Amino acid sequence: MFIYIRHGDNEQFLLNSNCPVVILVQYLKKRFGLAESELVDLCDERGVLKFLFQPQNLQESACKLLKARESFIVCIVKCMTDGAYTSVNSLLAGVDSALLEALQSQIDNLEKARLKQLLLVDSRGATSEEISAQTLPAKTTKKRKKVTHVNGPDEGVQRHTEDRKSRN
Repeated sequence: MFIYIRHGDNEQFLLNSNCPVVILVQYLKKRFGLAESELVDLCDERGVLKFLFQPQNLQESACKLLKARESFIVCIVKCMTDGAYTSVNSLLAGVDSALLEALQSQIDNLEKARLKQLLLVDSRGATSEEISAQTLPAKTTKKRKKVTHVNGPDEGVQRHTEDRKSRN
């Protein structure tokens, strides 16, 4: 399956999408001379990002995420050293402002979701620490139970066996 990649001054080329996303992204980085650390993504003509850079998508087949014969625009997602998503830039010149606004709103939503996830993880971590601090092991008294030996012969079984022996 092939897709169209749009970039530069309305240039495009065909790309085989029948490969893992990680291979497709590596090829795009090499083709455009981008650093390995940059986050590369594709968006369709309406400005919908495909989020190829997210870990859950890297090993998936690109043809599952990208519709065949569709045109995609190469985008670079900018993020801070702490992982915060800040902006997205298109590698296609002359992109209209509505498409750029759509891209930026998706990145803003992604950042909000990332922050929400971090808060959730932090709250779970604090809660588990508080719980473990509050529930210190307490001494309990146990009643003595009658000890039975698992490997030893049961009296009833032994008596029943002796009865059989005496009958023979």
